[in-house]
Amino acid sequence: MKIKLLLSVMTVGATIAAVGGVAEVWAACVPTKDCATLGYKYTAAQCNGKGVACPFDTTRYNCANLCTYTITADTCSSQCLNVGTKSCTRGGVTYYESCGTSMCSSGKSCYNGTCYTPVAKSGYCCGYFNGCGFSGGTSSSNASNCQSYYGRSCYNQCKIYGYPDCNDMQASCRASGGTPVFQYCDYGDLYGTSLGAYFGCE
Repeated sequence: MKIKLLLSVMTVGATIAAVGGVAEVWAACVPTKDCATLGYKYTAAQCNGKGVACPFDTTRYNCANLCTYTITADTCSSQCLNVGTKSCTRGGVTYYESCGTSMCSSGKSCYNGTCYTPVAKSGYCCGYFNGCGFSGGTSSSNASNCQSYYGRSCYNQCKIYGYPDCNDMQASCRASGGTPVFQYCDYGDLYGTSLGAYFGCE
């Protein structure tokens, strides 16, 4: 009986082949259990609790359609870097995959989000300071006095002597872990207008 059945199956197969018939061949399907291959590539923290856990490893999540970047524009700015090109939005905030290029020009360094030219940590420098009775960066209401007397601003008059910018000097001091300490002002010849200041680094 078994021999007849086998012969019948063989005969049917031969007949299909002879008349140009097509027989389907079914392969055994073995499902993968590799979470990364299935798209579960993230941690629960990266998915902000909104992803789907892998059934084979519940520590891996799939949240490919969610925003998983964590770097903000402020993070990049604090490092004097532009934002990267890839971004996404989560909770109304734009996050970036990475920071981009430096905002500082060649030869400059970054301290606390500000580009500066590395200079001596202490000494005489050019600029206005609260300790000298002024506030702000490199301009003051008294600058007009310097302009009238020297033909240029106090700051530019000071720079003629080759001294560094006071902001750069303070940044160099702080970047080294020190604290800039104001010591005294240097006064010009007109109305006691300050040309710059002297700082130490402690």
